[in-house]
Amino acid sequence: MIDHHRNPTLYLHTVKQILRQQQTLSSLPPMIGQLKGDLSSMSFNQLDAIMQQDPSLTAVILKTANSAIYKRVVAISSLKDAIATLGLGTVQSLVVAHQLKSMFQVRDPKLSTHLHNRWQVTLRYAACCKKVAVMMHMDADLAYLSAILSDLGSSLIAQEFPRFQRDGDPPVFNWVADHYSHLIAAQLLSQWQFDPQVCLAIKKKSQWHFKSEGKFGLPELLNFCWVHVLNDEKTPELQDLPRFHDIPSSIRMLAGPRQFFLLKDY
Repeated sequence: MIDHHRNPTLYLHTVKQILRQQQTLSSLPPMIGQLKGDLSSMSFNQLDAIMQQDPSLTAVILKTANSAIYKRVVAISSLKDAIATLGLGTVQSLVVAHQLKSMFQVRDPKLSTHLHNRWQVTLRYAACCKKVAVMMHMDADLAYLSAILSDLGSSLIAQEFPRFQRDGDPPVFNWVADHYSHLIAAQLLSQWQFDPQVCLAIKKKSQWHFKSEGKFGLPELLNFCWVHVLNDEKTPELQDLPRFHDIPSSIRMLAGPRQFFLLKDY
């Protein structure tokens, strides 16, 4: 049995194969192609038109609005109430993420399960990033969009992975996706001409010692929240990340080694 942690050559080859096939990807859905990460121009009417074409989106938005993070006493059943709970910017990001993910066809049920589990973590991560962005007076919608798209590469890996998987290999999908999905996502979004801030923040995800020029930036925000969500001893401690002391003391003073107390619900 191959130990993929010690010998990642095969899987690095997989990632390189995926990246070389970018030019064969389908064009962006027309609505997303117009936005390219600038969500401010998406109106309620456009959202409604997209929902009518893809009813599964409504289910995604309702499920997100009813998740434990938003602590709803009464379940939300209408799209209007869901948008009011989440905010238009968050709903717009969910629409973009859903439409981009739908471009990739995953037929393996085990990989589909992995993707579903990763999506739940991504939703928590994006909500955390949005919360911290608000606390730090940063662009919360841009933070949410960056986080929600940061694992987009896992959908492409899941689509392509069976072509390279050999009989007898250990289950390695999550390992490959953990290490490379954000790099693939950043390259895809850059090719599709999304906001460069979004592309850079995603590219630097898990590059713990990256430091934006001048001040605390979107890459640092994503990395602090990723440490919080992972809560894993394999990551650095929060105070060891660059610009830890740029975080407001009200957030920083209540932080544990890898968890922000004020974000305990995320």
